[in-house]
Amino acid sequence: MKNLKENIQRIKEMMGIINEENNPHNNLITESIEGKRCWYYKKLAGKDYYSDNRVPNPYKGAGDIQDFLIVIGYKISKDWNFGNETATALGTWAYGASKGINTVDKLWAKMNKDGWYVGKTSGFGPDMLQAVADMIVTLCKSLSKTCKIDQQTLFDMDFKVLQPNETECRNNLDKQFNRAVKYWKTYLDTPGFKERIKNKNPLVDNRDIVGKLYDKIFNFYWGIESKPLYGLDILVNYYKGSLSKIKGWVFNPNLKGANMSSSNPISVNEKVFCNKDNNEKAYYTFVHEIQHILSELPLNDWDEVKKAYPLSTNSYSDKTSKTKSELGKKQIPLESKNELINNGINYEILAKWASDEFWLGAYWCDRDEKMSNLSNFRAFLVEKREITIGGNIPIKTFAKYLKKYISNPDDKELSNDTNFEQIIVCWAQNNFTPKLSQFISELNSLAKDNEDNTEKDYKDPKNINKGNVT
Repeated sequence: MKNLKENIQRIKEMMGIINEENNPHNNLITESIEGKRCWYYKKLAGKDYYSDNRVPNPYKGAGDIQDFLIVIGYKISKDWNFGNETATALGTWAYGASKGINTVDKLWAKMNKDGWYVGKTSGFGPDMLQAVADMIVTLCKSLSKTCKIDQQTLFDMDFKVLQPNETECRNNLDKQFNRAVKYWKTYLDTPGFKERIKNKNPLVDNRDIVGKLYDKIFNFYWGIESKPLYGLDILVNYYKGSLSKIKGWVFNPNLKGANMSSSNPISVNEKVFCNKDNNEKAYYTFVHEIQHILSELPLNDWDEVKKAYPLSTNSYSDKTSKTKSELGKKQIPLESKNELINNGINYEILAKWASDEFWLGAYWCDRDEKMSNLSNFRAFLVEKREITIGGNIPIKTFAKYLKKYISNPDDKELSNDTNFEQIIVCWAQNNFTPKLSQFISELNSLAKDNEDNTEKDYKDPKNINKGNVT
């Protein structure tokens, strides 16, 4: 009998029968938490669930919906199952207890009647999840316009809830993400990038007025439907628009061994980056992941990546493949060997290092990864004032860091922060081919548009200190 009374009492509380008020959003049977509720309403209205893991993301599933209801005061259990208890709490919050919504079916029927697409049959499926999440965010937007957060609640939620080290970590990640975005904004405005789009993107309209008129007449006469072409500024703004659509970052506990992932928002491994020793690593890794996101836009011809990395492949389409290392199978070309020696680089140590079985996975020669590795390293060189954003990497500069890495593969800046080894390993595995100067020139050409990178360019003295070779 006692358990029965307790259950009845709990159901009454759930339904808001006790102390029920006319406003359904005051039917919370807890202490007064107006400010805290408002804080969550405003956070969900602003979609902060992408960047703040304290804010439940209702689109993720029943568990986060339950988290939302719990933090705004409903006394329900979290079982990651959208059952009648959860439906009752949500129905009470959204419609008021007087509607008598106490089952999933009744909530489904009410939402369906109100115009939400909850699927064709009653029950909590993918369609109802989407509709519930949309309804929560929509209602939070409405409530956030009139609710108020007192200063104490604001202080509690923004500072006291987080541990000092977590607050510091989040602030640093925000800072490093904004630095990375600023880096890319500056790069997308460089003349070299614009020139690269002009010469490499097939959608750029490079015709003059006469050319446009000729094409128009020619196509009209022959009944040819011309392909759509766009002005250079339009395509540059297309890249900038894609950059601006990146929704920031969010902690992702499922990353495990990975540092970050190029999702949107960018997924971050909290264990790796809530470490003050990895502040700079966060910046370079954000630059790296943004390159992945932007690489989905048409720009780089993958044949050009192969000029720098002949062994490059698409490892994500064949995750079981291995790098076809050429080390030890044939002699290192004499030109490559001599150029390494002339730059003070011990190629024998480097060859032994690159031959380690650890580096044989196809991932280390993945073409998309190579582009992100390059962006990462270029950002590092900009910070060191070795190059300007979009500028060429001189051979002496590259050789300096190559020698530094050989002498200490555990160097924090090169190994931990910038992953310099991933720049060089795929090239080294191809018997240091192309030779060092040409390799660097090809890397430079992937960041900007350069003259034709043929062998004559490297032998012609007039090109020394004027283009890619220094």
